[in-house]
Amino acid sequence: MLLPNDENRRLTSLHSYEILDTPPAEVFDNLVQLAAEIFDIPIVVIGFIDAEREWFKAKQGINESEIPRNISLGSHVVAIKKLLVIPDILQDEQFGNNSLILSNSHVRFYAGVPLINADGFAIGCLAIMDFVTRQFNYKMPSILEKLAHQVMQQIELHKERITAVKDRIHLKKALKFTEVKLKGIIEAIPVPLIISRVVDGRILYTNSEFIYKFRLTAEALVNRCISELYQNPDDQQKILAALTQNGSLINYDIQLKRSDGTFFWAIASLQYLKFNNDYAILTILYDITERKNAEAKLQEQNSFLQGIFARIPLMIAIGNEDGRIEWVNQELEKLLGFKLQDFQTRNVIEELYPDPEYYQSVINVMRAADGSWNDFKTTLADGRVLDTSWTNLRLANGQIIAIGQDITKRKQTERTLKAQAEREQLMRTVSQTIHKSLNLPEILNATVKEVRDLLGVDRVIVYQFAADMSGQIVAESVKPGWKVSLGVEIHDTCFQEGAGAEYHQGHKRAIANIYAAGLTECHIQLLEQFQVQANLVVPILLEIGEENLTSRLWGLLVAHQCSAPRNWEAHELDLLDQLSVPIAIAIQQSCIFQQAQNELTERQKAEINLRTALAEKEVLLKEVHHRVKNNLQIVSGLLQLQSQNLKEPELIKTLRDSQNRIESISMVHKNLYTSTNIGQINIAVYVENLVTSILISYHIAPGKVMVETDISPIDMNIDQAIACGLIINELMSNSLKYAFNEQEIGKITISLCIIDNNIEMTVQDNGIGLPEHLDWQNTNSLGLSLVHDLATDQLEGNVTVQCLNGTSFKIIFPQ
Repeated sequence: MLLPNDENRRLTSLHSYEILDTPPAEVFDNLVQLAAEIFDIPIVVIGFIDAEREWFKAKQGINESEIPRNISLGSHVVAIKKLLVIPDILQDEQFGNNSLILSNSHVRFYAGVPLINADGFAIGCLAIMDFVTRQFNYKMPSILEKLAHQVMQQIELHKERITAVKDRIHLKKALKFTEVKLKGIIEAIPVPLIISRVVDGRILYTNSEFIYKFRLTAEALVNRCISELYQNPDDQQKILAALTQNGSLINYDIQLKRSDGTFFWAIASLQYLKFNNDYAILTILYDITERKNAEAKLQEQNSFLQGIFARIPLMIAIGNEDGRIEWVNQELEKLLGFKLQDFQTRNVIEELYPDPEYYQSVINVMRAADGSWNDFKTTLADGRVLDTSWTNLRLANGQIIAIGQDITKRKQTERTLKAQAEREQLMRTVSQTIHKSLNLPEILNATVKEVRDLLGVDRVIVYQFAADMSGQIVAESVKPGWKVSLGVEIHDTCFQEGAGAEYHQGHKRAIANIYAAGLTECHIQLLEQFQVQANLVVPILLEIGEENLTSRLWGLLVAHQCSAPRNWEAHELDLLDQLSVPIAIAIQQSCIFQQAQNELTERQKAEINLRTALAEKEVLLKEVHHRVKNNLQIVSGLLQLQSQNLKEPELIKTLRDSQNRIESISMVHKNLYTSTNIGQINIAVYVENLVTSILISYHIAPGKVMVETDISPIDMNIDQAIACGLIINELMSNSLKYAFNEQEIGKITISLCIIDNNIEMTVQDNGIGLPEHLDWQNTNSLGLSLVHDLATDQLEGNVTVQCLNGTSFKIIFPQ
């Protein structure tokens, strides 16, 4: 058995299509049927050559779904990778003893063309076979190869559909992973968190800290509304009104009740969000019950407050309007790193807030002493920055008490949630852009703009690699004032020499300072051309293959900071990494769309060529019918001339019958070449003209014989029309010659109509009828024999004869 040199790789390529042993597909069956009709051949197969068999995806004329490879002629087509034509297999030296040929199939002719994919592998063949020997004309190989090309295109589309399904599954898994990750983050937040629906206040989600704080169970949360948590029902309406006015609400004091009836105070921060397609409110609570209790006791027992202040987990300071601090508690000393004597000997507040404008805003808040909570960035002596929240109250003696808390963790959580929400919004925006458009430049331009706005960087680009690892910037969003790089071709010798290989493995990179990252000199020079000082780089990988998925490096998604070095946060790099997946999907979808557009263009061109060929064929057929009609008219004229020179009545009669038969055939061709539908003839018009012609040929006197016709407007092909015309000619001629010898006025009725899926034609007269002992099916009469043969053989129908008040011939044949 002849095998290709690259058989293992060929089999791997074949299996990558995942088409073997799949159910029949209409598109392949249609191509097989089309080939059978084009070549007028009984056997057509689309076969794929596996390791030990030839499996048929589509077939016509055979019952087997596969045959052993060692007897397969398709295996030879795949091996030689070109058209194989065997006009007579039994006479062929190489294939004459092939067991396929010696089997019961009796195939004599074979022609097969390989199905070659884009990688150059012949994975199967399109083959036609016949039970008789045949010869190919010069057009047939080209037609067969074009059909094979159409088959290969459908195979590639099958492969692309499988790839698209796998891509969607991968995206769903990625989204599921992100959802699980988000829930894990929420559960890790050490403060109560609740998400409630806007329309009815129904609780949609809580974390475990919320359940613990309110002493609830998961079952108790089912169908519970957030209004049930408020100690004072009016508080909910006040909060909703403030939230509606401001869009978000931060540090709102509220009293809440637990499931056991007890209550506590909390600071509430609220904002709108979308949760599982519902408009909802995110509420984050911080328990301030102890602070509230402390404030109450401060009002009741001023003398006892000093001892309490020293122990509560809040920063407390007492001072005057000038900003001079007179007392601080231990919590403040511990968190800020300054002792009471430090506050009394120097302006510590100025050290905590070194920016003059920021310092003045802090002093203004202290002097206002309006009891509201305000968040500040507080710089410690060791350089660390704490997020703190302070409220200031004016005491009865004119002093101001400041109460603060370390909200660094809360702020980190808020920033994390905000960054996550922004990432999710960006992912939704990119996904919506991909769904709305298959225009790749439009998708890429929208993506880089959204990323630049979100990260606050100076430039975001999409860089596409060429085959030689040179490349071009195909999408860019850049701040005004920085160099525009869109469309610039980059011949980076570093990449061409193998640098950046980690990107092929999917590695991402964050560079805070290009001069301190250990980059090669050529890489630094390239970045300096575009004024880059820090960057984020993630690869854009396209998945290829079917069973064993591999990745191909298409390009890079890059964020540039040009103004100064920048310490990147992990979530910023993760954002670019997550965006590379939908970008890769958009690239692959765009490629698929472009391929579909190209295929549509080719099909439209083929349709135009086919219409042109059909028009030329129609003109040719009309000319043929015209010439046939003229030739038949010449023969009819010759018979007419011959009859004028004859004296014997029988010979004259015979020539006239022959002339009528020729005339009936000639009229068919005349109607065809004048018809708009070259393949069909209107039988009603044809019969009317034929009847008139027959009456004229027999010189029937007016009023002697009446002919009535009832012909439905049926279109017939040329074979049916000629057969019907000859039958009507014979039966009508017999009636005119023999039926009315003893009558003064005769009547002939001709009808033709469709009944169910059959055509019924009746010719009857009111004459003397057939002789009593005449077997019309076995008679020496040429006319009746012709009627019988035409009705049963040509029209494949049956004839019924009745002799009651004349003679009636009824012929029923399939439409």
